Amino acid sequence: MTALQALLLGILQGLTEFLPVSSSGHLILLEAWLPLSADPRSLLTFDILLHAATALALLLCYAGTWWRIAASPFTGDRVHRRLLLLLIIATIPGAVAGVFFEETVAGSLRSVESVAFAFLATSALLLIAHRARGSLTTARMTWKHVLPIGLIQAVALIPGISRSGSTISAGQLTGLTRAQALDFSFLMAFPIIVGASLSACADVMSGNVVPLPLAAVLAGFLSSFGVSVIAILSLRKFVARHSLAWFTLYLVPLAFFLLAFAV
Repeated sequence: MTALQALLLGILQGLTEFLPVSSSGHLILLEAWLPLSADPRSLLTFDILLHAATALALLLCYAGTWWRIAASPFTGDRVHRRLLLLLIIATIPGAVAGVFFEETVAGSLRSVESVAFAFLATSALLLIAHRARGSLTTARMTWKHVLPIGLIQAVALIPGISRSGSTISAGQLTGLTRAQALDFSFLMAFPIIVGASLSACADVMSGNVVPLPLAAVLAGFLSSFGVSVIAILSLRKFVARHSLAWFTLYLVPLAFFLLAFAV
């Protein structure tokens, strides 16, 4: 992988991680188009490192909230202590799925056909949540609200199923407002992305995965981080006024194009 290829992948990751179009699905498509000669597990590890850059962007954009959450066990801040507990509950399904289904995701589910069908599934979920008109805030959430969102996040391990799109939609369907669903989705993304990134680092250090050139890793990481910050701030403004269902106008034609091309 060259630094230019890594730069393009990083930009794509930053743009698509938070938009409801699936960053993993788009990375697979670009990796197939370039094409890259790296081992598939090395590419998966590189994808996860790009996700680590988006995690850093999340930490920066939600720094105030994360500081209050981290300090809540030692202060009298019951609101953020409760939010911490809810985030732990929401993260468990995705963490368990990542441990037991990593090999499946790294193999058969990284095909163009699988990604196309997953794009259609994401579109269906966005349309279902389109008419949801919730009034619930994160301060009033219970485990009954967050557990379905966590289960959806586990399903979003499938490339092409948008993590942000599916969890925001699930949040809306449980009663959250669109803005509150977006913020909770972005908060719960941080621990799951960090966990996956640490797992990838362990694979590299143990020798199970051949690391890519340092220049490529740096180019991908830095471009992913910078574009992610812009994407987070932009999508928060977009969601305040518009439905995420608009993104189906992009996903559905793309999915059918990919299926036709694959045949």
